[in-house]
Amino acid sequence: MNPGRAAVMSRLAAEIRRYPDLGLDALDTEGIPDRDAALAHAVLDAAIRRWLTIEQLLSQFLRQPWESLEAPTGAALLVGAAQMLFLDRVPVHSAIDESVEWTKQHARPKASGLVNAVLRRLAELVRRDAQGQSQSRPGWSNLRDELPLPDGRSLVLARPVLPPEELPRAAVAAGIPTGQVRRWADEYGEDDAIHIAWHSVCNPPTVLYAGGMASGADIGCSTEHSSALHRVFTGSRSDLVALLRTNPDLWVQDASASAALAVAGDLAAESVVVDLCAGRGTKTRQLLSGASAAQVIACEVSEPRLADLDRLAATANGRLSVVRPERAAEAWRARCSLALADVPCSNSGVLARRVEARHRCSSRQLARLGEQQRTIVTQAVGLLAPSGRLVYSTCSLEPEENRGIVDWACRTFGLQVTREQQRLPEGGPGRPPSEYQDGAYAACLSRG
Repeated sequence: MNPGRAAVMSRLAAEIRRYPDLGLDALDTEGIPDRDAALAHAVLDAAIRRWLTIEQLLSQFLRQPWESLEAPTGAALLVGAAQMLFLDRVPVHSAIDESVEWTKQHARPKASGLVNAVLRRLAELVRRDAQGQSQSRPGWSNLRDELPLPDGRSLVLARPVLPPEELPRAAVAAGIPTGQVRRWADEYGEDDAIHIAWHSVCNPPTVLYAGGMASGADIGCSTEHSSALHRVFTGSRSDLVALLRTNPDLWVQDASASAALAVAGDLAAESVVVDLCAGRGTKTRQLLSGASAAQVIACEVSEPRLADLDRLAATANGRLSVVRPERAAEAWRARCSLALADVPCSNSGVLARRVEARHRCSSRQLARLGEQQRTIVTQAVGLLAPSGRLVYSTCSLEPEENRGIVDWACRTFGLQVTREQQRLPEGGPGRPPSEYQDGAYAACLSRG
């Protein structure tokens, strides 16, 4: 049995047991040959990204609800289906046989027969040519007999099995909860909602922020991006590691993420700046670069991320202090000229990158995140000097996390919005990497 695919089925069995709270850890492929490991990562990505698509298609061949399947059985079906539908270099017989054999070892008796029968029915649903290759169309038009592919093509099905209504059809085709696509339609209109769902199918490029480098600087292994401050990286992972190691003013950051600080305008006059949710420090780097005369405080609660920030601080000539949020509240209360609250959110603007996030889209999650976002904003306001400003940002498309929180902050603390921007995802499957951008929101608030 292929060790990579076996590892994916074991991982997915665990994910099914805790669905929809899927794990974020990378797949462990230690000891697996590079080629098999690469396939394993591709299969896992496709299975999680298109889980809801696969579930919808397979359910028509099941006699029981998908949710009632034993976890190993569901995992085998997900892996087999992901390969047959979205990885056309894997032979159909290989995808089926591997899933069946793994089921024999990890599921109850007779489950392998169900996996074999259901996957063979699915194989018949894919239209193929005389050589057995799956057929495709050059684009995606949200028809009932096609599924969008990451490269911009669409896989042609043997019959029109997708929902007759346009929004549910786009949701199933892209693997997004139908309720989530309807929410986007209510907020942005049906065309944008369908585009957002389609955008989530693509494999996003690696985008570099180059705003801290000299204009015209030679950046190897990269091409132009539609944002003048960014480049699209085109090399290998080892090339990327080497490039970032030798160019400290260059880092990985999408154009929509880096644009959040633009709502604050010129940062040159800032004196004390705090990044309340610094993470691994991408926006902290922007603050160090833009607010070149300021003392920067980076706050974080995660030990691994604190370690990353400490390494960044070692290169910042004493300008960066790394602390936990409670320490910042004590030492810099009412002293900061600018506070950045890049808060945890639903990630609904970055579903192409955060493939697991689509499964957590719910009003319950938005309510939980809202409490956390309000807590962080409250901390940020407490750090502001009397004339200080707050930049609030997310990588979300949801109004509850964006203008909803900003409106609450204005009512609660007497703030007013001086500048605001909502960015929808741009580019998409088959489009030039230079066009790619995630979705994001940012607003600058002041006391007037």
